Amino acid sequence: HGGVEGKGRHEKTLLYGALGFTAIAAAIGVYKAKSDGPRIDIAPVSLIDSSKGVASAEVPVRLTASDGTGLKLVSLRAEAAVEDPLALTELHLTFENPEDRVLEGTFSITLPQGASLSRFAMKVGNAWQEGEVVEKQAARQAYEDFLHRKQDPALMEQGAGNQFSARVFPIPARGTKEIIVTYAEAIEVGASYVLPLRGLPQLGSLDVNVHVAGTTASAAGGKTDALFGLHQQRFTPAGDFIVDGKQIPRSPGLRNGELAIARVIPFASSRPEPVGSAVILVDTSASRGLGIREQVKTLEAIIAKLPGETTISVACFDQEVVPVFNGKAAAFAQKGGASIIAHGALGASDFEQAIGWAREQAQAMKAKRVIFVTDGVPTAGETDGQKLRTKVEALRDVGVQRMDAIAIGGIRDDGFLRTVVRGVLDRDGVVLDAKLGADALARRLGEATSSGVEVKVEGAKWSWPEKLDGLQAGDEVLVYAELEGSAPVKIDIGGQRFAPDLRTIDRPLVERAWAQAKIQSLVEAPKESPAATKQQIIALSTRHRVLSPHTALLVLETDRDYQRFNIDRNAKVD
Repeated sequence: HGGVEGKGRHEKTLLYGALGFTAIAAAIGVYKAKSDGPRIDIAPVSLIDSSKGVASAEVPVRLTASDGTGLKLVSLRAEAAVEDPLALTELHLTFENPEDRVLEGTFSITLPQGASLSRFAMKVGNAWQEGEVVEKQAARQAYEDFLHRKQDPALMEQGAGNQFSARVFPIPARGTKEIIVTYAEAIEVGASYVLPLRGLPQLGSLDVNVHVAGTTASAAGGKTDALFGLHQQRFTPAGDFIVDGKQIPRSPGLRNGELAIARVIPFASSRPEPVGSAVILVDTSASRGLGIREQVKTLEAIIAKLPGETTISVACFDQEVVPVFNGKAAAFAQKGGASIIAHGALGASDFEQAIGWAREQAQAMKAKRVIFVTDGVPTAGETDGQKLRTKVEALRDVGVQRMDAIAIGGIRDDGFLRTVVRGVLDRDGVVLDAKLGADALARRLGEATSSGVEVKVEGAKWSWPEKLDGLQAGDEVLVYAELEGSAPVKIDIGGQRFAPDLRTIDRPLVERAWAQAKIQSLVEAPKESPAATKQQIIALSTRHRVLSPHTALLVLETDRDYQRFNIDRNAKVD
């Protein structure tokens, strides 16, 4: 995006038009999934319809050569362990180079929201070489050094939002490149475990095994794991692999020694706050090209749930802002969605300009609310969420009381959106996943929020979060704590007390989740100087093998190569 922001909208057509081709693979040779048992659910995927354009499908994993050549993913093996509320997933990926030449490529993977990457390994010859978490600049220098020596480095970094990418070299001529990626995530109560597969082309082989703890009764009267699997040859996934939330036994949290993760729901009572008037901004940048129809469908369904007399103003925003509708919500269905599709998706995402336009429009129509429908990945104007808060603050001067965001798309940055919708206006907004569905989205947009709610853990040396903002009725909160020894967990949230009975499990999964939360606390609420905070984040990241904004995962060819750059190899791969 950076190289074309200065160009006009239509000058970008050739640059961004190729995006449509990436969706074609998702619709070729779609098969009905066969499962090993009735507990496996494969979600449907839409097909190409010449009258409606290309189906929306964002490929979750790929390896692309530097000249744009896509390498074929010939095998995918996934092993996952679900220990509610956490899940660990390991992917073993095999790519094939169809060229008669050695290639350097870019491996990219889109992880579930909030997931943390903990392992990146690459097969070098007949042996697996593990990636080490290294301070980002040092990792880049080492990668470039070994690339010039034509050795086998790989470098994994976090990109936009929940997308991670790795530079990989060499990819042997007419050979294969094998990669292992492991990540951990939290699963909300009632939610399903989802392995993203939608959008992948035909695979030579697909093997999925998901172990869910405490699912079935054993002969001894206890609980044992249940195995959910899918095993196919020459198979095109028709959707994501899903273990339904009803098949996952829920727990109030997990613990190992002094580390604890507790699940609590602070408020149950509904408190309505209807959307009386709103400015709605719809992201139409190039990154939304594949999902524009799905995005419009979601927006139409939400607006249909609003009272018909609600006054709304809807505009598309990319590197410019184009109004498409102004009037009563009941009239939007007639032409509002069609106008957005006709506008198309091209160019960069300029949130700074969009917020400025929203201010002018809110003043003109006396709107009290602003709602963004976006992936939250800014690529033009001011891109720092903290700095954009001054723009958001100016909305208060014209009577705007709350700003919300509906997060849509596979690659997105919910953290950026939370930064701009909370802690600025009179009432904090919410960041809602578009997958919740129109009913839930409309209900939560019309629900009041609570902010500044204090969270205290009795006797804890450290806990996170310290306070809750934008909290609504029914919201689930995961509280992370480091306790004194084996003291019981007692939590106070806004005066309400909770004493969850936590389940004890092996340490690695709990420890990495705790480390990720501690890194997040330093990113969101630093208590020391930027330099000191950065060093704390790097120390936690390297010690516990959890990737952070200041680190990367580096794969070198031999142990001696790591020694040359003084890279510690003592971190465990549990």
